[in-house]
Amino acid sequence: MTAQSVILPLPSDHARFIVLRLKDLTLEELKEKLGNLFDTRDRLITQHPHSQIKTAVAFGPELWANLHAEAPAGFKQLAPIEGSFQMPVVPADVLIHIAAQRTDICFALSQAFFDGIQDKVDVLDERVCFRNFDGRDLTGFIDGTENPQFPDDRAETALLPEDAGVFADGSFIFAQRYAHNLEKWKKLKVDAQEHVIGRTKLESIELSEAEQPENSHVSRTVVEDGEGEELAILRHSLPYGDGRGDQGLFFVAYTNDLSIIDSMLLRMFGTSGDGIHDRLLHFVTPMDGAYYFAPSEELLEEVLEG
Repeated sequence: MTAQSVILPLPSDHARFIVLRLKDLTLEELKEKLGNLFDTRDRLITQHPHSQIKTAVAFGPELWANLHAEAPAGFKQLAPIEGSFQMPVVPADVLIHIAAQRTDICFALSQAFFDGIQDKVDVLDERVCFRNFDGRDLTGFIDGTENPQFPDDRAETALLPEDAGVFADGSFIFAQRYAHNLEKWKKLKVDAQEHVIGRTKLESIELSEAEQPENSHVSRTVVEDGEGEELAILRHSLPYGDGRGDQGLFFVAYTNDLSIIDSMLLRMFGTSGDGIHDRLLHFVTPMDGAYYFAPSEELLEEVLEG
């Protein structure tokens, strides 16, 4: 089995995330349009071999049930949270993750998919994202510092294992857009920002245990197993924005265990039992959120040909 191409490599500088519901689009039409997307991708890879063109297509649990007789263990829809802050859920049928070193290539792939079906789908989001300086979120802090860097570690974190059978080398995805209140954020001095995040701003060094607030972003997003080992996820998040103030982060995480995301979100939003929430939520607002499954290349081909 082979993972879809965007998952394991390090992120490209540009990405486009498409989130949609089928509305009037039939399954056969969806399969045809995904075929157009892949044909265009393969042609552009041949024409521009150094542009790091990669894709992943993932499906929400409701649509997946119409595409395949079985579902991978643990696949479900995200549950909303009503805690110190609200976390909405906006279910979707399809998530398309396009990445490249050139934004025009990302656009061309989106265009190939949407050509002729614009009125047949309900596009919940088409987010144009970019690598910001040296991998920093718009808050100025490096994003994804704890990401596994080596291919084997990234695969172990993101991909379903061999004993998952036909679902091996597939991956679950959590996608959620966060809108940033940068005007409010910039009123904090750097040391105050560092205590909100839990890392130094310039070097991205985690604050010491004595300095680390219980409600820092680092503290609230750490999830450990029963033996105290930190459980990793593979982030592909990227910033988006315009100069007028619509700015934020499209958070994307690939994982082989959605319970890690569940636990992380409960800790962030203050419903894990200790009454503490992530202080970063005073400055960023979740606008949506959903779970998806990205099958292996082989299973995806089988589903699209079925």
